[in-house]
Amino acid sequence: MKFPFYIAFRYLFSPKKHSAINIISLICAIGIGIGALALVCVLSVYNGFQDLISGTFSQFDPDLRISKVEGKTFNKQNESLLKVKTLPCIEQDAFVLEENAVVKCGERQTWLTIKGVSDNYKQLIDFKPLLKDGRFLLSNGETPFGVLGLTLAVKLNASIYVPQPLEVYAPKHDANIDLSNPSTAFNQENVFLSGVYSVEQEEIDGRYLIVSLQEAQHLFGYTANDCTGLELKLKPGSNIEASKKAIKEILGQDYKVEDKKEQHQDFYRMLKVEKWISFLILTFILLIAVFNVTGSLSMLIIEKKNDINTLRNLGADSSTISRIFLIEGWMVTALGALTGALVGVALCLAQQQWGLLKLGGEEESGMFLTDSYPVVVQPTDILIVLVTVLAAGLLVAWLPTRHLAANDQ
Repeated sequence: MKFPFYIAFRYLFSPKKHSAINIISLICAIGIGIGALALVCVLSVYNGFQDLISGTFSQFDPDLRISKVEGKTFNKQNESLLKVKTLPCIEQDAFVLEENAVVKCGERQTWLTIKGVSDNYKQLIDFKPLLKDGRFLLSNGETPFGVLGLTLAVKLNASIYVPQPLEVYAPKHDANIDLSNPSTAFNQENVFLSGVYSVEQEEIDGRYLIVSLQEAQHLFGYTANDCTGLELKLKPGSNIEASKKAIKEILGQDYKVEDKKEQHQDFYRMLKVEKWISFLILTFILLIAVFNVTGSLSMLIIEKKNDINTLRNLGADSSTISRIFLIEGWMVTALGALTGALVGVALCLAQQQWGLLKLGGEEESGMFLTDSYPVVVQPTDILIVLVTVLAAGLLVAWLPTRHLAANDQ
């Protein structure tokens, strides 16, 4: 392999009397490099957006959430759940109850999710940085209060400065609807707005009205022990996967334990699909540049007919000669792929450091979660890009060289 590599290296990098093929090879390498650069940058931008959005979700989501696999509610006095709460990895826990309801404010109304939370919920989720207005207050004596998502507050035209309660219409979970009088299947309660929160995500800001657990149980007709989930905060340094495994061993198959990503599984799956569809589209474009290597090698083989005859006379067999040009084509691909990947990584690191590419213009500054495109370079993405390009380059280089071995047979 040493001899074919040496000859291929000389053909690629040594000065030639006729440089047209060298220029074509250089153009092929540049095209491949641009394709590899684009792949690295696009995958890194998707990684950046995923991390950015994960960060906004994580402010609202617990480290782990326990819920029923079948059915909706469970008894919070369940022995297995009480045992989970005593695990050494658990720092804080809170029972929650989530159900859909209709909320009306003045002339406006909308569907939303009522999230009833236990009294220690503030120790589980720090709401101070999330509050855009007001405070986190869920009750004041006998008066129920709630904290509403910003998107819902805008939709309902609700404000803590206007003493107008939210009229909540909650379906009774065990009631049969009387078509002659449907209102009997609903409980109605006025909830005063104490605060407005925002995590800058429509899925959260446009979904929840947070009230006390007791209020939610009363609204939907549940007992004091009924809830739909147990949210857990782990101690710093705890291993999430190990904690999940320990909890599942206690609870068995009747309960599911979800981490932050699994709580938004559909969203992350969609983002992942978009990422790899973009990868496939750019890969097809890159293959066009890689296939140019076939033409370059074909012209090189024609130009080197005399060299090929000389090598044959010196004792080189057809497979050795084929390997020379195969390595030549693969080196052109590798040169372009490695250069493009390195430049792509450099651009991504520069974007991380200085935010060269902005989201929108100056007049739109502050309208997005970040002013510049977020990027996160993952070594596995770089490896996938290089393996894909180099494998395609090896296949394409084999096409024009395969006939050399057949010529002597």
